[in-house]
Amino acid sequence: LSLFGSKIKVHSVVISDGGLNIEIGRDGKANYDIFREAPDETDDETSATISLEQARLRNIELSYSDKSTEQEASILVEDATFSGEFSSEQFSLKSQASLLSHYVNLDGLRYLANKSVGYDALIAVNLKEGTYKLDNVLLNVEDSAFKVDGSIENWESGTYFDLYASSDNGKLEGVFSLLPAEYFKGLEDFTSTGNFAFNALVKGQYNKKQSPEVRVEFGLEDGRLSSPKLAGPLKDVSFNAVFSNGKYRDNSSSSFTLENFKGYFNRELVEMRLQVSDFDNPKIDFYLDGVLPMSSAYGLLGNPKIMGGEGEVEIKNLHLKGAYDDMRDPARIARVQAGGELEFDDAGLSIDEEKLVLDRGLLKLEGNRLSVENLRLEGAGSDVTFHGAAYNLIPVLFADSLNSRRVELVFEASLSASQLDIDRLMQFSALSPEEEQAPEPVVDSLRTAQIQQRQLVTSFLKGTFNADFERFNYNLIEGQSFTGKLDFDNNTMAVKGEVEAMGGHISLDGLTTFDGRPQLKAKLTAQHVEASEFFRQSENFGQDVLTDQQLKGTLDARIAIYAFWDEEGNFLMDKLRVLAGIGITNGELAGMKMLESFSTFVNIKDLQHIKFVDMQNFLEVRNQRIYLPAMFIRSNALNLTISGEHSFDNELNYNIKVNAGQVLADRFKRHDPGLQPKATRRNGWFNLYYRIFGTLDDYKIQSAKRRVKSEFELSEIRKRDIQRALEAEFGPVKLIQEPADWEDADGGNTPAGEEEYLDFDLEGGR
Repeated sequence: LSLFGSKIKVHSVVISDGGLNIEIGRDGKANYDIFREAPDETDDETSATISLEQARLRNIELSYSDKSTEQEASILVEDATFSGEFSSEQFSLKSQASLLSHYVNLDGLRYLANKSVGYDALIAVNLKEGTYKLDNVLLNVEDSAFKVDGSIENWESGTYFDLYASSDNGKLEGVFSLLPAEYFKGLEDFTSTGNFAFNALVKGQYNKKQSPEVRVEFGLEDGRLSSPKLAGPLKDVSFNAVFSNGKYRDNSSSSFTLENFKGYFNRELVEMRLQVSDFDNPKIDFYLDGVLPMSSAYGLLGNPKIMGGEGEVEIKNLHLKGAYDDMRDPARIARVQAGGELEFDDAGLSIDEEKLVLDRGLLKLEGNRLSVENLRLEGAGSDVTFHGAAYNLIPVLFADSLNSRRVELVFEASLSASQLDIDRLMQFSALSPEEEQAPEPVVDSLRTAQIQQRQLVTSFLKGTFNADFERFNYNLIEGQSFTGKLDFDNNTMAVKGEVEAMGGHISLDGLTTFDGRPQLKAKLTAQHVEASEFFRQSENFGQDVLTDQQLKGTLDARIAIYAFWDEEGNFLMDKLRVLAGIGITNGELAGMKMLESFSTFVNIKDLQHIKFVDMQNFLEVRNQRIYLPAMFIRSNALNLTISGEHSFDNELNYNIKVNAGQVLADRFKRHDPGLQPKATRRNGWFNLYYRIFGTLDDYKIQSAKRRVKSEFELSEIRKRDIQRALEAEFGPVKLIQEPADWEDADGGNTPAGEEEYLDFDLEGGR
């Protein structure tokens, strides 16, 4: 019956599982403004009142966009109730709500991102005057409660705010929840206990041309700060903080001040001060002094692999003052005041199953210069000491993620080590076993991120490490007395040095490029190296035809390596290229099963243990194949010339020339226990030509003079190409030529189509 009166009573309205989209255009018109007021309406005709006992919203997605003020919000109304006496002009609204704020965007900044929000409000509404009065509104953000009083008025020129908020039992995380996350990045998971006070004021008109005055004050007394990043809380904490948008009520006059910050880490005092002014062109004044016990603070490093800490880092009068833009620009860094020291006292970190300890050392910042004094790192099988100086550390720390300003950390330093275990140190940057077990797309993404991070770090480096290592190891490679330099410049690292390794001496000259798709170009010069150790420590170069168990002798080599990786750090085997000139003296070859196929005409015992004189040849690795140009081998078993190729999948194709005279003579000789090499001169006799092809497990041996001689000629072309390429890198490389006395007796002029055989042939294989 109330429908026929001036006061309409509504007992209950429930709306659930829906959406509400509110849009206001640049002209100020809203999408809900669809009614037109009749021109002859009077106040009496429109004075009907609606008495709403309860309206309830459940699970409603609210989307709000106001293009005229550049504001937008996305909020899930989990549960909200409204009640009151509603008239066309003036009424009271009582409401309670539980909300999940996806985001609220104001002037390009994002507030209340994924935050739980609730309120209990009584609002006096005067639509005729456009006023909204708030009385003891209780606002909850996450676990913090704020009391809000004041009023909001709609003026023709904009919206006028006169609001006050306070909290006597608030928390630090509640303040962080109210402000844009980017203002407190890295601190969002900190929580507080203790006497926390909060007061805020918003007063003035808001429109396109001006903003209201905003002032926020908060502080903590006798409190604690905790975080998952801290193994223990920071105790007895006190501080005062003030934010104000200043005289002009905009970014240019805004400031934030943190004063009198004090706290204790394991009874060690930490003091701090921070002031930031002019948010358009920030000016920073920062001070920090105290002791950080690593057992509590290791989590601040942000590396999940770090599982614990020990020892201390003492921070002495660390200060930084100047314009933010000057701090980012090496050309203007001289305008910045900076200084302080970091002293390490057995400061250690437990990373996975390893422990790294900065046993001692000092970092000293003086203006733009950072000096490193006796910084000793122990752990993971290494003992390393750093000395040196660097410039532009502050611009590097403030650089963006792309290093768009091309900032460079210019340095000159020495790096000495009594022991360096490169394998164990490299594990700190490797993916964890759990990460390696992730789905392939995830692993690829993690590896790409690693490559990008390494690329970013090396983009900053410009300088030289003078290196001196008493001992080092990398995989199976072991070296002593390394001296050299590591030069960094523009995403490249050049390494040049000398080292005693594998029983001999090795010179290294390499260049690694980290930009995008990493590349390596390296030159190795090996002198008087033990061949068996060279093969063993090189893991037999990934093949098992000729291994360290079979080869002995003294090796000299010139090797050029060209290696490539993709964006995910995967080694591109198909692009690997290696050029090598290798010589072996006093060589021995034992237990090579393939050679025992020649036992038809050579004593099997001679084939099981072969001694050969000086041998030298050029090799090439390309397209996942090893190419062996024709080379002469003079041994106790037989003298032969061999060429061919061998794939990484153990597909082989070899060509062999054997001296026929020695074959006939040796058929009537006993095994030579002295293993003396055969003489080279055998004038007047013919040579035998054989082809070995197939796979390592299934190969054939076939007589093929014309094909073998043709392959020898082609291999000579490859040999000259390899030699020229090596000499371009190293200079002249000496070769041992096949003896002239061992040429074919007929000069190689066998009539076309005629094959030459002795009275027996060798055919077979596996």
